[in-house]
Amino acid sequence: MTPPSSTASAGHDPAPTPGPTRLGPAAHGAARQGVAPLAPEDLARADRVARRLHAAITGLLDALPESARNASGLARHLRVDRTSCQRAVFAVSRPCSGAELFTALPGVRGLRQIAEAAAALRPAPDRAARDALAAALTQYEELLGSLGGSQSRLLRRLERSAAGAAGHAGVAHSAGGDATREARIQLFEAAAELTGRHSDCWVAAYVYAPDASDPHKLDVGRAHGLVGHVARKDAVPLVVHNFATRPEQAATDAPGAFTGLGRASTPDGSPDPVLREFTTDPPPLVTSKQPTEFLVQAIDEREPAFGRPVDLLLATSTSIPHPVLQAHAVEEAWALVNFPCRHLLFDIWLHRDLARACIPALDTHLWRPDFAQQSGDRWQTRFSDSPTLQLLGSGPRRVPPAAWPRMTELTATLFERMGRDPADYVGFRCDVAYPVWRAGYCVSFDFTAPQPEDRTAGD
Repeated sequence: MTPPSSTASAGHDPAPTPGPTRLGPAAHGAARQGVAPLAPEDLARADRVARRLHAAITGLLDALPESARNASGLARHLRVDRTSCQRAVFAVSRPCSGAELFTALPGVRGLRQIAEAAAALRPAPDRAARDALAAALTQYEELLGSLGGSQSRLLRRLERSAAGAAGHAGVAHSAGGDATREARIQLFEAAAELTGRHSDCWVAAYVYAPDASDPHKLDVGRAHGLVGHVARKDAVPLVVHNFATRPEQAATDAPGAFTGLGRASTPDGSPDPVLREFTTDPPPLVTSKQPTEFLVQAIDEREPAFGRPVDLLLATSTSIPHPVLQAHAVEEAWALVNFPCRHLLFDIWLHRDLARACIPALDTHLWRPDFAQQSGDRWQTRFSDSPTLQLLGSGPRRVPPAAWPRMTELTATLFERMGRDPADYVGFRCDVAYPVWRAGYCVSFDFTAPQPEDRTAGD
């Protein structure tokens, strides 16, 4: 599985020019009579469909021989129209910028020809990749039917929407969020002054592992915390909210209850959530409660910690129902920026069997109390310039990230505490300078594509 940031083309075809790679200016869209702009929720839906389609086409190309991953090679390998192949390869040769993808793609008919020709190959490409593309194309057809009736009409509505947005905003924001960097820096400085706290880095790492005793569950290990955290004596209390589970699952013997992964024990005999080898000595007292869908960890700081940088890393473990058993078949991992920080380093590791069965995505949301809703219902809180989700690949990382070089060591510790082999896992990373204070960075994994166990004999 390849995230939206990957490049699919491995050949040397010259870059085709199938059309504009950005939505047209106001002169090409706003003046069209009878073409209404899309509502915000429809724009969000179009964005999700585009990102899923981008990932699905990329996944199919990755399942083909390397010689078939450029336009000419794909046309020869599948024996289909070269123009459709050229546009499809070009469209996914760069990070997905959302609904702008539709301006570069061929029509549904051309995409269907590619999908059907790939399915007819012997041997056929990976079944999961074929099924993921088929599901994404179905969603695309449904989008066209409900929002435009045709690809050209949908593009005109997108142009009209873009023209209206440009008129209100006065400036375009880049997909990577660089245009907002100065504003994010100013927000960090103001929030640090107001709260009396700031950190060099907010760190989080998740590991999703199959439960050896129950195929309907997953084991989840998580390490998270603050690096280079500085607080004044009059700072607001340090309380960390971690999105955990639904309230009805909060019983200690149910999926969703959290336990510590630290070596030492607390006075009541339970595992200490503090990772002392990564935490400044003396460590603080951490009190954990799980009254709702959040795991709430209150930090009682020691007097010497005020006014000087300290590190505090915590680790917990839990079990959850397999995402395919959940109502929306989507698993979400959140990094909530409770306090201002200069950097966010957020890694998620999936067992390779899980990684093959899902489509990843990254969104940024304004923090509200209703995070328990699925992300599809959060269009009104979603920022337009989420960062790119990076693919780390399999196994431990050899090059430590510049934001916090001990991230590699922390990840190895998390795998060791869980008793898992990192070579069996695929990593994804959200890496953001000056993340938005009071925002939630959500990495989601969509398991609505058919699962590997659904494969039939001979595929």
